[in-house]
Amino acid sequence: VKMRRPLGSGTVTPSPPRTANMNALRLTVLAATIAYASAQQGTCEVCHLHYYHKDVSHAETWGSDVSICKEYEHEACCTKETVKNIDDNSKLYGDYDLEACGLSSNCKKFFIEESCFYECDRNVGKWRKHVDCDDAGEDNGWEIKGMPIKASYWDAWYEACKDEYFAWGTGGTYWDIPKFTAESYKGTGAAKTKTAYTSCTKFGDTYKNGTMVAEVMWGGSFTYEKDESKAYVMTFADGTANPNNALFTDKEYPRECAGHEVNLTHPGVDVITGVRVSYSEVACPIDWHEQPNAGVSDRSSRGTLTCDSGLNSAKQELVSGTKCKASGTTCPATCKTLLDDVEVECFGMEFTYTPVGGTETYGKWNTDKLAWYNAADAERVKAKKEDACDAIIDQYILAATPSPAGIIRAPLMAIMGFVVAALLVIA
Repeated sequence: VKMRRPLGSGTVTPSPPRTANMNALRLTVLAATIAYASAQQGTCEVCHLHYYHKDVSHAETWGSDVSICKEYEHEACCTKETVKNIDDNSKLYGDYDLEACGLSSNCKKFFIEESCFYECDRNVGKWRKHVDCDDAGEDNGWEIKGMPIKASYWDAWYEACKDEYFAWGTGGTYWDIPKFTAESYKGTGAAKTKTAYTSCTKFGDTYKNGTMVAEVMWGGSFTYEKDESKAYVMTFADGTANPNNALFTDKEYPRECAGHEVNLTHPGVDVITGVRVSYSEVACPIDWHEQPNAGVSDRSSRGTLTCDSGLNSAKQELVSGTKCKASGTTCPATCKTLLDDVEVECFGMEFTYTPVGGTETYGKWNTDKLAWYNAADAERVKAKKEDACDAIIDQYILAATPSPAGIIRAPLMAIMGFVVAALLVIA
C-alpha cells in the first residue's frame, strides 16, 4: 500500500497586495532564472516504484533526528517519514518483525541498508518487474527483478547474520516471516530470544551462503553479481555522490504506469498537507523532465488539453465561487486544492513534447497552460474579485511559465515589469 497523508484543512496566508505580489512574482522569476543559469538546482528523476516512494527523487532535509539513510538525503525517492519508519524496530512492512527472535545490531544494519536502498535510491526503479505495473490484474508497481548487487556485500551479509535466529515461515524468503504475534507461533522463551516463537530458526540453516541471501531470501529481486564493476551497492558514504548513478546509464527507465503519471510542473508533495508543490519548491530545475535521465515517458501520443469541461468549471469556481474567496488577508486552503486538482487531472498528464529529432510541441502546450491561468486571472480582475487569493494564483502562473522559452522570457518579464512600474510612478 502506498501511504499518503490526507489533504490539510488549514488556511494559506499569502503575501500582501496585488501590485506588490506581481512585482515579487517578477523578482522571483528573475531569481529563478539566475539560479537555473548558474546550475545551482539539483537533478530530479522519476522514481518508477510505487510503494512508499515519492513520484520524483529530489533533495530532502531530514534533520539531526534521522540517523539512517542519510546518504540519500540529497536525492531521495523516500520521505523523512518513511526513513523514520525503517528505523522503528524494522517494522516498515507491517507484521514483518526482524527482531522477533532477537537480533544483533551488526546483522540488523544490512536489513536497514536494504530498506534504505529500495525506498530511497532512484536507480532501483529501472528494475521494476512489471512494465505496466499490472500483475495478473493487480496493481503491482513495487516489485523489482534481477537487480545486480555486489557479491561481496551478500557475503558480508551472510557472515553477519548466519548465527542469528529469525521467525521464518516455510517459503524461505523475507516475505515468509509469519505474523509472529499469532498464538500458534508462541514459544516457551522470553520475548526476542531464539525460543520466543516456535518458528525461530538459524539464519545459516535457511541460507547456506551469500548467493542464497541474494537470490532466495529476496525472491529474485536481486542477483549475486561477481563482476562488481557491473553491480550496485546498497549503501555508500554520507556526503558523497551516489555511485549507483554511474551504472547502467544506457538502461532505460520503464514507462510510467497508467494512473501513476508524474505531474511535471508540480512533481512534489507536501509531506504535512499532502498537497502538490511545484518543481521550484523541491529544488528541481524548471526543465527537469527534459534531462536525458529524468525517466519521464514520452507523452507525445496523448494529445493536448482534453479537460475542457473540467477547466471551464474550474475557471468559473476560480472567478465566482467560494473556494478562492479570501477572508481579509487569508486565502482558504480550498483555493490551492482546486488548482492542484486541475494540475493533476487536466494538466499533469497532458504535457506533450516530441523526442529529439521530431517537431517540438513542448512550448506550445506550456503556452496554452499559461494562457489558461492568465485568462482565469484576468476574469477575476474584470469581475472585481481580486483579493488575497491572487497570490496563490500567481504561484501557478510562475510554475506554468514555459521552458526553454521561459528562460529567455523571464528576465524580459522582470524588466518590463520594472519599466511599467517606473512609468506609472512618473505618470
